[in-house]
Amino acid sequence: MKERGVIRFAVLVFWTFFWGLSVVDKIIPDVHYLWVGKDFFALFIKFFASLGFADSIFATIALAGISALEVLNFVFYLFAIYNFFKGDYLLVKKWFFRAVFSSMTLFALFSIGDQVFGDRFQLLEHGLFWLVLIASWVVFKYGLGERDFSIGWSKDLKLAIAIGLIITLGASFSIRDFSKTTFSNVDSPVSWIQVEGVEGLYKFDFPFLADKLVWEKTINTFKEENQDLKINYIYTGPGELNSKKKTHMLLYVFTEKK
Repeated sequence: MKERGVIRFAVLVFWTFFWGLSVVDKIIPDVHYLWVGKDFFALFIKFFASLGFADSIFATIALAGISALEVLNFVFYLFAIYNFFKGDYLLVKKWFFRAVFSSMTLFALFSIGDQVFGDRFQLLEHGLFWLVLIASWVVFKYGLGERDFSIGWSKDLKLAIAIGLIITLGASFSIRDFSKTTFSNVDSPVSWIQVEGVEGLYKFDFPFLADKLVWEKTINTFKEENQDLKINYIYTGPGELNSKKKTHMLLYVFTEKK
């Protein structure tokens, strides 16, 4: 395959999987094995409630409309990559343009929604995706230059792959060795210490990626081992106190004797 063909194929594969997985994310919004979905319905309810539209029908209609457009995008890219395999490059360009234009329209709607709902971070993200779509179309249509190199199994390519495999194997063994000593504690309750000088105050240092199961196990274990204590308040520690462990979370539990 020629250089331009490889780049075009990569662009098609990326956007096909991008919209395909986005559709799956709407269908499976929960956490499962090898899949962590996002509850967009709850997010949309929150957005519309902030505007005074508390009825869930508004979130339902908006989410259904966006999901339909995402399915349409996925189908357009799917037809484009199908015709790419068939070798009909005229149809590939037609379907890819339709897919890009449809995607740009959806991201434009996202950007308008971000401004209405006051989500400036998502506005930046969706604006960048809009620009990336234009760049994808330009690269796909006009290529990378006048010369078109053939991608073959040259000596330098084989050497690069061999070096990459060696580095990958080394990193894999290192990660595996690290996981042996840490992964067993992934769902274990977090230990706690009593804060010196403050009666009834306990500190918990939650590790990176600790989820709600770890939190529930920790609190239940704390209550079982301290049945003479009553939990009054639970606070998360300010970020300034956690400067050495940016990925951790400090939790403070205020108790008193029953």
